Amino acid sequence: MSKKTTSKRNTGMADGTLLRRTAIQVLAAVDEGEKVDQALAGSPVSGPERATLQWLVLGTLREYLLLQKLSGLLLRKSWREEDRDLGFLLHLALFELRHGQRPAFAVVNDWVEMVETLQKSWAKGLMNAVLRRFLREREALEVQLADPDLGHPAWLAARLRTAYPEEWPEIAAANNQPAPLWLRVNTLRVSPQDYREALQAQGLSCRGVEWSEAALCLPESIPVATLPGWDAGWVAVQDAAAQMAAHILAPQSEERVLDACAAPGGKTAHLWAVGARRLDALDRSAERLQKVREALYRQGAIAHLQVADAGELQSWWNGEFYDAILLDAPCTGIGVIRRHPDIRLRRQEEDVLQAVAQQRQLLDALWACLRPGGRLLYATCSILPEENLLQIRAFLERHGDARQQYHPLTGQHLPGQQDMDGFYYALLVKAE
Repeated sequence: MSKKTTSKRNTGMADGTLLRRTAIQVLAAVDEGEKVDQALAGSPVSGPERATLQWLVLGTLREYLLLQKLSGLLLRKSWREEDRDLGFLLHLALFELRHGQRPAFAVVNDWVEMVETLQKSWAKGLMNAVLRRFLREREALEVQLADPDLGHPAWLAARLRTAYPEEWPEIAAANNQPAPLWLRVNTLRVSPQDYREALQAQGLSCRGVEWSEAALCLPESIPVATLPGWDAGWVAVQDAAAQMAAHILAPQSEERVLDACAAPGGKTAHLWAVGARRLDALDRSAERLQKVREALYRQGAIAHLQVADAGELQSWWNGEFYDAILLDAPCTGIGVIRRHPDIRLRRQEEDVLQAVAQQRQLLDALWACLRPGGRLLYATCSILPEENLLQIRAFLERHGDARQQYHPLTGQHLPGQQDMDGFYYALLVKAE
């Protein structure tokens, strides 16, 4: 696994007040249960400042538990509920002081002035004192931040240590670093080689993987709208580990194929790109299915879309068997924490059992839709054995007509390996 230092940013832009106010609002939304991607999507910040906003928010979420501990060392008592926005402000300010490139005095002054925009001028002196104390005592405070759980909730750290006693430190290190930008070239519209040359023409370097010419990795994220041919559907943003799904399932043009939990549509479009021409896609959310529709349209892919819970066959299945099924199952998302750092705050230990139960129900239901001799690809973006290896082992015990088929890309992929997200794949074949 590669280990990278945290990238640094300069947040001294023209309208820093809007950016900092938005960052506070995004953290507040995440604290109330909203996903960070959704909170950022509605942001009024655009242009180059957008990347800085993402760096600030995602970095703060990535270090949130550590920053909570640091705040506790700096404050005599916790914030009142009605003042929790001051807590978000302090976390953001401390993150920028620890990782930003602007002069410390400018960072302190700007965040202290933000207290006024929250209409809590009484706290300006306190915020100023706390931030300056951090700068004075930084070395001693950093020593006190030593964390055996490496920035992870205690329950999750314990599970990962148990499951991966040797790999745990590297998994945690990968989770604590920003993810690179992985792209999938839409080979129906442009060749991978031509797209590499288009990137080079814009001064962008990339690297690939052995098993797919279409998977390209940029070392840092950039606004996707600036990518060559973005509007023309030449390329999609998709982690290389997620791109494995279509290569493992390998649909043929004459086969009837189902993407059972399709949103946001990346894997659906990829299935079309590699040859699926009789493609159905389900999602139980109409709003999320619209994302699938948009992804397919931009990339020139076609699928029959239906709002439905894949596990409730009576609501959508017409009785015609499928030759191949992709079950990208709902999961805890523990394998993509580096890309979605809010997961470590939103996810609770009881969510694991709920995910396992839902996965089991979907597996059993969809198995009935698969023709004899057909194949079902089970996928999660988790690295917990309960959702993956143990889930499939239990499935094989329940279904005597199922066997697991080897493929070079199946099995458990850990976050950070080849700079990819954590994914699990199991290819199941139904007896003739």
